[in-house]
Amino acid sequence: MKKKILIIGSSGNLGNYLFKELKKKNDLIGIQRYKKKNFFECKDLSDVNMNLKTFKLIKKKYSNLDAIIICSGKSKKDTSSNIEKKFINSLRSNLLTIVNSIDSYQKVFKNKQTKIIIISSIAGLKIMEAPIEYSVSKSALNHYCQIKAKQLGKFKIRLNIISPGNIINKNNNWFIRKKNSASKVNNYIKKSVPLNAFCKPNQILALCKLLISDDGDFFLGSNIVMDGGQVL
Repeated sequence: MKKKILIIGSSGNLGNYLFKELKKKNDLIGIQRYKKKNFFECKDLSDVNMNLKTFKLIKKKYSNLDAIIICSGKSKKDTSSNIEKKFINSLRSNLLTIVNSIDSYQKVFKNKQTKIIIISSIAGLKIMEAPIEYSVSKSALNHYCQIKAKQLGKFKIRLNIISPGNIINKNNNWFIRKKNSASKVNNYIKKSVPLNAFCKPNQILALCKLLISDDGDFFLGSNIVMDGGQVL
């Protein structure tokens, strides 16, 4: 049976991959920053009013959503020297986009039962070579999601987190870094990841499918780590 799945951040590398793969057997809805046919546009999900307006437009076309996958966020290093600005921008991208989207869903769809999957990062679980503002934002996101999951559980809204490690996919950051310096990247993975491997998008896809399916009904507030043992 086809499911109605909303992907927030569908223009990003991972979000686009999940959108294309899940679309093969489901009805997919996407939100992205720029206007494109069959997609809903929201230039700034961290803007409360803009976010809410987007969800109202979705509700006009779809009476319910079976699942929401949120891939929004930015991990790119901010070279600005203004530390306050760096933290504010990271919190807007990696926390408030998710907070506002979940809040908008509750307001517009009146707490209808659904499954929400948040794509986070192991940077929120372990001190590692990631920008500090990004790591702090992801840590805050994880804590928010687990508190929120408990609140949403009474409405049978199942919110869970996936925290991937080093994802490699065509033309993403790790793909480019490996292309430019394979030996350096391979040495880093060998030293940092016990399984000596990258996380692949199809592995995240498989986990999303599990959480969306009936077999995923008893997951609530879980933070599922897919990192080959890097946080151990």
